[in-house]
Amino acid sequence: NDGMLMEHTGTCNDGVGKTACGGELIIHAPRGGSDKPGTNVLIGNFALFGATGGRLFVEGQAGDRFAVRNSGATAVVEGVGDFCAEYMTNGAVLNLGAFAKGFGNGMSGGFAYQYDPYKKFTHCISHDSVLLGYVDNNTEEAEIHAQAIHTMLQWHAKSTGSKKASWLLKNWNVERANFAYITPRALLQYQDSEAILEAKPRKELAEELASALAAFQVNKLKKAWRSGQPVMKGSVPNPDLSESGDMYELINTYSVLDAAQKIALKKLPGSTSVEDPDVIKITRNLILTEDFGLMNALLRHAREAISGYSSAELAAMIAGKRLNDFKEALSLRNILSMDSPATYGWILHQQQKNKAALGRIPSFEELFAHNALSDILPNVS
Repeated sequence: NDGMLMEHTGTCNDGVGKTACGGELIIHAPRGGSDKPGTNVLIGNFALFGATGGRLFVEGQAGDRFAVRNSGATAVVEGVGDFCAEYMTNGAVLNLGAFAKGFGNGMSGGFAYQYDPYKKFTHCISHDSVLLGYVDNNTEEAEIHAQAIHTMLQWHAKSTGSKKASWLLKNWNVERANFAYITPRALLQYQDSEAILEAKPRKELAEELASALAAFQVNKLKKAWRSGQPVMKGSVPNPDLSESGDMYELINTYSVLDAAQKIALKKLPGSTSVEDPDVIKITRNLILTEDFGLMNALLRHAREAISGYSSAELAAMIAGKRLNDFKEALSLRNILSMDSPATYGWILHQQQKNKAALGRIPSFEELFAHNALSDILPNVS
């Protein structure tokens, strides 16, 4: 359904939007529908199973296991059966109607929202997998979710003409307090600095961050060597820019090359020049294979670079690194911020928390460069 708009009036079979990767599905109720559970079921079981993108608006109810394994689609529906959002990994689901057991079971990513005026939602969610909150809380996190819900209501009302969505928008100032949201515990534990700090001792935090620093540096040179393109287009050090990001990158790239060349020379006792073809060949292989000895040498710099940070600061930097990885993964999947209600708000919120914990978040280039420089200067003629 990529890039297509489909409208349907009436009932649908099981598996609507199964493995959908884009586009928009709009399903209208024939006579405006009904709020009573089971009286306005327009789509069957397993709708949006494994969907990776796109939007679905249903002016009626869904069957069981709605949005199971959803990994990127955004959906608004007016009632669901058992196990809604089960094993969901990304995307957003807003339910305006009835719900049942197992909501969010095994959910590890994305966000789900429920209109819950009678506060019964807590009895149907999987508390082992998700945390429950309401947007009436006066917090930045609650406001992020309130904005996401309001946006999805507007999309739903515009797409389907839903009377329920229109009424909720009209009475938003009162009804927003009746919306619940669930956050996957796995998402919190992976990307929230406080949860990371609580789960890991300092030694593990330091080792994860040091390993990430070392891998980041060697991967840049790997990519350049494989592509045949010079690092930073062949730039050379400039003393006037000694504290710039470009200079840090040049220093770090040279430190990786220098460490690999030293190991290569030890492997060829008879050779004294890094220009020796055999030394160049070994140096290249050390970098491309991420040789154990090379990585250990780089890890030494990385460990020293972060040794002065507290456990809370290390957790904030790890959270920042994981958030950046998450953003890169989203960009590779072409998931736009406008199609991911709350996801990018969540990222910005977590980044602000990390910044507050650190005061200033140093880049991986800056962190690594100050320690690497002292080791390579004696070797620079």
